[in-house]
Amino acid sequence: MKIVSVGSHPDDVELGMGGTLTKHKDCGDDTFVILCTLGGVSGDPRQREKEALEAARILGVKKLRIINYPISKLNTSTIEFEKIMKKIIDEIGPNRVYTHSPFDYHQVHVGVSKMVTRAANDIDQILFYETISSTTPEFKPNAFVDITKQINTKIRSVKAHKSQSNRFYIQPNIIKSLANTRYVWGKVGTNPKGLAESFRIHKFIL
Repeated sequence: MKIVSVGSHPDDVELGMGGTLTKHKDCGDDTFVILCTLGGVSGDPRQREKEALEAARILGVKKLRIINYPISKLNTSTIEFEKIMKKIIDEIGPNRVYTHSPFDYHQVHVGVSKMVTRAANDIDQILFYETISSTTPEFKPNAFVDITKQINTKIRSVKAHKSQSNRFYIQPNIIKSLANTRYVWGKVGTNPKGLAESFRIHKFIL
């Protein structure tokens, strides 16, 4: 399978589904990450690019595509960005696309979610991942991935974003806490120390 995961900012994909991407890679799938922007006020773009490349290496991503679209234009849907995204998705030809949930406090995440969903309209499988920093309670997951064996790789990929290390949601105990809650809440298994990532299915055709 070819898997595409889209993140608005560096670290979004790693936080949302770093374990799942690792599991895809371990299963022999080709994984691709599309990063929408390096902009904003949360770090030097050159540093954030280096961090994103290192995180992608840790996760075994086949190719990281960085669009670096102006962040101020991602708050609302734009035809220009949607066309750029569709072109990249069509070039890769994925079987499944993961992106932000529309249930999010961050306007950029919501805008990207809507545009990616439209750009990937021809793809059979589209799932929304959870972003620990900003997903709202309205996000109601209905798909779960056991990442108990992949958690250390996920945490290493998140730690690659050193410029964000002071943020509370980057901390390993926070990441593990949510993952354990999703494992238990999603009835993934009976391991009291089990860990999982959660998703909301938008479209799933076999």
